Amino acid sequence: MGATKEYYLKLQEEHYNELENEEKMYLNRLGLKVKYLPTDIDKEDGKYKTFKSAIYKAHEEEQKYLYNLRNK
Repeated sequence: MGATKEYYLKLQEEHYNELENEEKMYLNRLGLKVKYLPTDIDKEDGKYKTFKSAIYKAHEEEQKYLYNLRNK
């Protein structure tokens, strides 16, 4: 059976920029992925709102499915 959980590290850009190169390379080897955060202007964009809504609904459906699958 594969992994059933993922763990995330929330690291603000200002803190990441303070890291030494060796620490940044270590995070990169662990599989660090950058998540871009929306600005206030982005949050008002109609297309962004549509994406965000779809992501939220898909996440909820996924969690319901996995819960039902594991708790039969």
